[in-house]
Amino acid sequence: MITLNHVAHVNKVEQALTEIEALGLASQHDLANGHASQELAQAQQHIIAKLPEIWTRAAKQKSRKAELMFKDAFRKLAQTPSLINYEHFKICPTASNSIDVVATWLAEKQLKTALIEPTFDNLYLILKRRGIDLTALPETLLHTGEFKTAFSNVDALFLVNPNNPTGKVLSRNQFVDIAEWCAANNKVLILDNTFRFFVPQLFDAYQILLDSGVTFLSIEDTGKVWPTQEIKASLLFCSSNIIQEVHIIYDEIFLCHSNFALGILSEFLLDAHERGLAEAVWHGVATRRQKFREALNATILDIHPGSELSAISVEWVVIKNHFEDDLALADHFQSQNLILLPGRQFYWSKKGEFAQTNSARFALLKPESEFLSAIDVLSKELGRLN
Repeated sequence: MITLNHVAHVNKVEQALTEIEALGLASQHDLANGHASQELAQAQQHIIAKLPEIWTRAAKQKSRKAELMFKDAFRKLAQTPSLINYEHFKICPTASNSIDVVATWLAEKQLKTALIEPTFDNLYLILKRRGIDLTALPETLLHTGEFKTAFSNVDALFLVNPNNPTGKVLSRNQFVDIAEWCAANNKVLILDNTFRFFVPQLFDAYQILLDSGVTFLSIEDTGKVWPTQEIKASLLFCSSNIIQEVHIIYDEIFLCHSNFALGILSEFLLDAHERGLAEAVWHGVATRRQKFREALNATILDIHPGSELSAISVEWVVIKNHFEDDLALADHFQSQNLILLPGRQFYWSKKGEFAQTNSARFALLKPESEFLSAIDVLSKELGRLN
């Protein structure tokens, strides 16, 4: 069996996190892949019954009408009235596609970019592949405001809010401060909001962006939240001063997204708006989080300091003892047919002797029976190792 340690230590090449997630897809117990794969709620079954109706409607629609209907469903759930008449957006099939469009735009402008750390490494890998000059922006500096001095020489800030894996969320005051600083200092502000619906929608971030006058690109997504068989849509909003440049890049690659996909996803957004996020999303995550944390209680693993209040669909864990590092932990559980993500790749700028090796990430949104089976393996093995 090829193990994580074998790949990383023998071949001297670290696997990307998406490669490890692919291992999870084929494994008996997958706590690696962060996509939503839980069962549909009973209250969502009516959406499946409407698929013929959605298909017929989609076949008759013009693409822009389907896009505007989806955007309207999104802004209702996100509680962003500033987007009611806002048309400076495109829709990509996945958030990774949106990130690549952003990366292409950054490359054309040759903008030096500060990317938040820790964060999921595909952001770094996509930006790097496009040739972006990158520097790491430690999350701790972002929340203290100290980034203003440290990153005065960059052209763009790329943030993830809530952040994956830590679950930390910017407050309204912090968000206003960042947007206004970027605007005053001619910095582009890039936001990955793909985990937004796991937390309360307390303020209209787009109103703040528009009021500040900042140049921005903002990525939204459905794929982390709703179990739609990998049918996704990623809204990419832009400030008006750059939308034509983004249009050109987008149209070269996608032209448009599927009306049918947007019709299905609009129904899920509207259902969540009608029932409320607490019932439609948060309850299922919280139930799984409780069971996961019970399995960690008084063991060699613990929730990372600062992530205790995380509400997103993954858990950020610190390794207290027993295992040499995150790869050893991941290898051990892989031998039990349980796949998790080693934490070092989230610290994308730290390699070799500087690697951060005491963390791991676990995903929660799995079908209930599969999740409980994985938690049983995790709990018994941690109890044996303790």
